[in-house]
Amino acid sequence: MTALHPDLVDALLRPGRVLRAHGTGNDFVVLLDPDDDLVDLPASAVAALCDRHTGVGGDGVIRLGGPPPPGHLGDVDVAGADVTMDYRNADGGVVEMCGNGVRVVAKLAVDTGMVDAASDTLAVATRDGLRHVRVHRGSQPDGPVERVTVDMGPPSNDPVTIGLDLDAIEGDVETFRLPDVPDLVFAGRSMGNPHAIARVDDVAAVALADIGPRVERHAAFRDDVNLNVVQVLDDHHVALRVWERGVGETMACGTGACATVAALATAGGVLADDRPVVVSVGGGDLSIVVDDGGHLLMTGPAEVVGTVDLDAAWVATHLS
Repeated sequence: MTALHPDLVDALLRPGRVLRAHGTGNDFVVLLDPDDDLVDLPASAVAALCDRHTGVGGDGVIRLGGPPPPGHLGDVDVAGADVTMDYRNADGGVVEMCGNGVRVVAKLAVDTGMVDAASDTLAVATRDGLRHVRVHRGSQPDGPVERVTVDMGPPSNDPVTIGLDLDAIEGDVETFRLPDVPDLVFAGRSMGNPHAIARVDDVAAVALADIGPRVERHAAFRDDVNLNVVQVLDDHHVALRVWERGVGETMACGTGACATVAALATAGGVLADDRPVVVSVGGGDLSIVVDDGGHLLMTGPAEVVGTVDLDAAWVATHLS
């Protein structure tokens, strides 16, 4: 375990610093970090925080910071960002994008006053560039944010972006098989992170705990992959389960929902018209619209569960 610098320990123990939140059941430990005190939080600390038995528990850790420090997100263009989503999966691995996480970030940035509480729009910096969002409140105009629409940008079917080795598959990026996973036919998409999408007759019947790890770590994918299995219910409604790299099965995956709709629209499985495609996941429903420019607009809920005050003895034992 990497010992935490005393300044990091002090920052984690400040009241109100750590929260639990979720977007459609995709749950996170959120670190409010407007002054960027926790930029150097090590992967081992992330994994300890996410442990569901001995930690706070979550699919990942979101560090919600101010506009990103120079170079922190690499060489991506995030000029004009209001806040930063610095996201790691439960195993501590850095992740480029998290669609459900962006919604949580937008809610907290507005509700906590990190951005103008009267604003309905903001720009979130991620490792995959800016994401522009619009927040939706409930019946009270000045009430808390309940739902968020994220412009997730256009999908990519570029094998290089997906990290897909065409020599290791049977077929092409739109329709391929993995030689040692013969029962599924895949399409590849990237939403800033890589996805393999497989259409099935019944998502509930898929042994995802068995198939997921094999696809996730398959040698055909340079940086592992997220597996999406989808059942088409009608031309504007699908059911989705996702095995997320570094996490396992999640209750929801925003990038996975978008990648899945994009792949199905290309294959004719759903209609990409003015009506939203409803993606039903374990934690509820997400709404995906393909706009005239080919961008995927995702709308869904974001909810804060509560604030966590970390115990100093736990931090000393598990994080340092």
